[in-house]
Amino acid sequence: MTTETAPQTELEATQWEVRARDDVSHVTLSKPRAIALVITLTGASFLNVLSTQAIVVILPVVRKDLGVPESQSQWLISSYSLTFGCFLLIWGRIGDVVGRRQVFILGTALAAVSNTANPFLKNHIAFNVFRGLAGIGGAANVPTAIGILGVTFKEGGKARNYAFATFSAGSAIGGAVGNLIAGFISAYTSWKWVFGTLAACAAVIAASGIFTIPSPHERSETGGLNGLLRSVDWLGGFLVTASLTALLFALTEGNVAGWKNVHIPVLIVIAALLLATFGAWQWYQEARTNRPPLMSPSLFRNWSFTAATGIMGLFWGCYNAFVVYATYFWQDYQGLNTLQTTLRFIPQGVAGILVAFTMSFLISRVPTCTLLVGANLAVALSCLLFAIPIPSTRLANNQSNCQELIA
Repeated sequence: MTTETAPQTELEATQWEVRARDDVSHVTLSKPRAIALVITLTGASFLNVLSTQAIVVILPVVRKDLGVPESQSQWLISSYSLTFGCFLLIWGRIGDVVGRRQVFILGTALAAVSNTANPFLKNHIAFNVFRGLAGIGGAANVPTAIGILGVTFKEGGKARNYAFATFSAGSAIGGAVGNLIAGFISAYTSWKWVFGTLAACAAVIAASGIFTIPSPHERSETGGLNGLLRSVDWLGGFLVTASLTALLFALTEGNVAGWKNVHIPVLIVIAALLLATFGAWQWYQEARTNRPPLMSPSLFRNWSFTAATGIMGLFWGCYNAFVVYATYFWQDYQGLNTLQTTLRFIPQGVAGILVAFTMSFLISRVPTCTLLVGANLAVALSCLLFAIPIPSTRLANNQSNCQELIA
């Protein structure tokens, strides 16, 4: 185990002693190199949110250009989120086996290639497929970035707190920048250049990872392709992906074919059975074999972990639904363009950046439960404000209608 201590003040530090992933060899990073490393890894969280938020703003425009039925428009976003969520654990495990640096660079490069292809696709099915590939790339670089930060900066050091605070801020910055990029590009050029911008950002992050992420003497847990096939729970990955895909398809088609159509409840039952099979398979691997499961069921014996996971699941479900609804409300209902929609999302991004940096100081002083409850209440309040009619707006509309009738 390492015995070095982190510098007390980053401004006084000239070199940081950091641990390699195997806690045996050490890598000495200069302060500029360490800062460049944090910025590069923050690019993963930045790119992930940028890839979703930018598409949300231009979603109505893309749907019309590609001829996507309104009932299937959520696939333009869900295809990314679905693959991102399903492959997150798989890529995390692959990173443990073959090395996080390689997986981070590979995933970011895949996101760059996928985003490059999207503007040239005329069919919305192919478009969704490549959006899904971009999600797979995001699922590769986000967990490996967190892992690299975790093994690089020593626990208890201020540098570690600042590194993770910066990584968290990357999401808020990605949301704010995604709104601005999508709004201005689609207003003055074509929405296709939004994907060109995403591809360029991913390429820069991948290239930066090659030069900034150190290459310690990593030891693979197993060797070769056969070792990789044995060490990763591919069956578990297939089960959870198939389950969520079937559920999402059923929920999407239910609005079109009708909920009484026989194949809708059948798909929901299949999704539930696949998810139950996934849980049983994870339990079997943990309890009866030496092979590590994709998700350890014993983690959920910790009620704090289970509650936090449930809270975060509800939070992101409500938040993602909110931003999509707000986009359609402003563009389809109020008739605003993408640039005007962008301006209305700016307060969200600014508040997110400020809160992310504030959390680095509050996380050690305020109970985590309090912070989680506060975050969920904020999202709930936002949704309620959209649901409550504004009297002044309704009164203005009534006055306008009266004037039209008089005229």
